[in-house]
Amino acid sequence: MITVFTEGKLPEEYSGFIDSCIDALFSDEDDHQIYIEVSKFLTENPGCAGICTGDAAESTIQVATHWSYEDGEEYAYEPHELASNIAHELVHAKQFCREQINMIDNVWKHNGVVINCDAAEYAETPWEVEAYTYESILTDIFWEN
Repeated sequence: MITVFTEGKLPEEYSGFIDSCIDALFSDEDDHQIYIEVSKFLTENPGCAGICTGDAAESTIQVATHWSYEDGEEYAYEPHELASNIAHELVHAKQFCREQINMIDNVWKHNGVVINCDAAEYAETPWEVEAYTYESILTDIFWEN
């Protein structure tokens, strides 16, 4: 069973979106707790839109509602951008749950294959390729429609 806890200001319309993403990403056999922390900016990674950390039992997702230019001018993410960021991080939560990724090394485990990704560029790692792909699909299906 997937259990979600949300902390911070997140408009109500995101609850149904999160539930739909979870239904699409996780199976009935998955057992995982997901903590979603919403704040204006990420304290430890102020330039990031979101970050997910975790292990097989639980994940913590931090999502920013705003971004800023180098001159300090702040802007709120558009609703569909925030939804996309949440979907991206939920894919990482699924990857932690299924032990496809971990917080220890740059290894991708999928369908019995283990790939060392130390030499891969960030955007080319399998977990990011999957997260960027699914964020678009999930946002198109569950947010835009």
